[in-house]
Amino acid sequence: NGSTCHVGLLGYTSDSRHSGENSNEADSGQIAEVAFTKKQNNTLLRLSYSSSIRTTTIAHSAARWYFQIDGQECSSPETIDIGMYQSDTGNTHVPAYLTGVCSATSHGRIGQGQHTITVHVGQLVTHRIANAGSGWVTLSFLEVQEICPPF
Repeated sequence: NGSTCHVGLLGYTSDSRHSGENSNEADSGQIAEVAFTKKQNNTLLRLSYSSSIRTTTIAHSAARWYFQIDGQECSSPETIDIGMYQSDTGNTHVPAYLTGVCSATSHGRIGQGQHTITVHVGQLVTHRIANAGSGWVTLSFLEVQEICPPF
């Protein structure tokens, strides 16, 4: 289309965890947030969240971690999420890296200007809600990059 596309890091936040007492034990709701200014209309967002996650104590349950942009999940190209199933009552912590590219939500294309990216945990629709945890004795981070579309 002849326009110049500039890429770059828009937002970054980290949460240093020093002990199990400081982990986020939310089973549902927002667990991370970063605000940013998108520079151009024709670009995409690359969203990345890294943390230690777990489900525990409730057998045959699951949890889902997902992104929202300005309160809405990504709809194009797809929702960006991960799920974790708990078959027994164990307490296994695993490293997780949630990442994807987003151009639009149910409210339309993500345009130039101020936006808020959040990470949430909640129920995986196929199972009852697990006792979830995020960020146990690890550095968790949320990163947003503006990238050029592949055209």
